[in-house]
Amino acid sequence: MKTLKVLFAAILFVIPALSFAAPVPKGFSKVGIKAIQEDDVKFTYMSNDGEIRLNCAHVYDRPDAWDWDVWCGKGTNMLRVFRVHFLAQQFYSAKADKSAIEILYWVTDRDQVPTKMFSSTTTWLQFKGKVLPEKLEFSQGVENDYAYLTLEFTPH
Repeated sequence: MKTLKVLFAAILFVIPALSFAAPVPKGFSKVGIKAIQEDDVKFTYMSNDGEIRLNCAHVYDRPDAWDWDVWCGKGTNMLRVFRVHFLAQQFYSAKADKSAIEILYWVTDRDQVPTKMFSSTTTWLQFKGKVLPEKLEFSQGVENDYAYLTLEFTPH
């Protein structure tokens, strides 16, 4: 019975988590998870037609799970609420003298009732030598791709 419980837990938690991860490029090994502070990121909401642009406030709600609460358009009649999972991991290949950053950027639209809608992406960036980019910007489609939530990340 205990074996069945362990198998059930693995199916429920481990296997779905693996489906979101992209494979590590050949020859790279993990350097570590990039420490991210609230001031390192900025979120902006924009409709695809450019008519609506909302500034966003955010709180690093669960640093242990890399989860952020994001509110766009606070104080307006267009408030949008999102849960963002954002993680930056660094990798290095000594043999090829290359560095890489894996970015996980997943957005859950908390305004969708009764079912929360989400979209996700995993991005790999590879560089010659040991490079730390000055700024990275990622956008994720929200609201059935009628708008997007942009994340601006300044690594340190």
